[in-house]
Amino acid sequence: MTAADPAIQLSSVTVSPDDPTTDEQVTIDATISNLENSETVVDVTSLYVRSLSSTEEFARIEDIGSVSPGGSLSIPISTKFETPGQKQLELNLVVQDANGDYHSYSYPVYVEVSETDVKADLSATAPANESETIEVSLTNFGNTNLTDIEVTATANGEVFDSNFVRDVQPESSQTTSFDTSNIASDTVEFTATYDAADASYSTSLVTNVNEETQVPGEIRLTAVEVSRIGPGITIEGDAANLGGTDAQSVLVQVNDTADVQPTSPSGEYFVGGVEASEFATFELTAQTEANASSLPVAITYIVDNERVTTTQHVDLTTTMSTGSGATPNGGTTASSGTAGPPSGTTGDSSLPVSLLAGGAVVLVILAGGIVYRWRSQ
Repeated sequence: MTAADPAIQLSSVTVSPDDPTTDEQVTIDATISNLENSETVVDVTSLYVRSLSSTEEFARIEDIGSVSPGGSLSIPISTKFETPGQKQLELNLVVQDANGDYHSYSYPVYVEVSETDVKADLSATAPANESETIEVSLTNFGNTNLTDIEVTATANGEVFDSNFVRDVQPESSQTTSFDTSNIASDTVEFTATYDAADASYSTSLVTNVNEETQVPGEIRLTAVEVSRIGPGITIEGDAANLGGTDAQSVLVQVNDTADVQPTSPSGEYFVGGVEASEFATFELTAQTEANASSLPVAITYIVDNERVTTTQHVDLTTTMSTGSGATPNGGTTASSGTAGPPSGTTGDSSLPVSLLAGGAVVLVILAGGIVYRWRSQ
């Protein structure tokens, strides 16, 4: 640049997309700045892109506008490439100053063009708690954008619904929903039509809408066994997931009522996660009044991002009595060296009995400052 040349700068040149494909529009954005120390207004007469190694020209725009000293102008220029490979380009700028003289500037640009690969597939799922809704997703596995997308749903040879979907970029997907509640057929065909790389394409998926429907997870107490020592109750069993989706943060606990109170050490029991069609064991301890016929157990869990709380009543009428002086069928027997009290008797001479974890029984007798303890093996 001579002393008479305007102080022009061609900078901030960017190319989008970063990884273009053949026949895909490539845009080169350039910023033209007339620096503050420039002495003249310039007219941008032309901006063009050509090959660095030849005179092949890819795009040109003319009569763009004027730039005053200290000002700038951003100009996008677009082109396409028919063949893949690295393109060594040159962005050329021509301006005219106030004296009518022309000045040229250039900027190297490198673009890597890939062969166009158009590949897309459909998938269908049933969202949780929406048994009559099917979500259909179109995933772009290729390297070019999918545009003008329409997804149709067909049953018994007739289209019963259609949805338009936003453009899908490479390595991404878009989802739309269909209501199948009024469809008599078990199978539905979903078809997506779209444009990519200046051509039209379609892909289809036939799905059984009944098979896609999943029953949400549901926790129930099964294989429950109840044992009693005096007023103490132990409940053991399985927290089973009867549904088709996983349940998380499963907690079982004895409800505190007038006839039932949770007791240590297992008034509540954290089970954790239970997968679909699986189970996990639990143990609860409580104390009941003599007239209590059932024990309420609260079951709390999270399924499909929703918290569920239910109550299951455990029958106590068939409770198996255990411990010293009792047989499994509720009759009495004599233990070694001692005689148990008659079944059902009460009085001031009876001792408090508490059931602890692991089958341990602790008897505490305060007499003359002496404490006796016995633990079952």
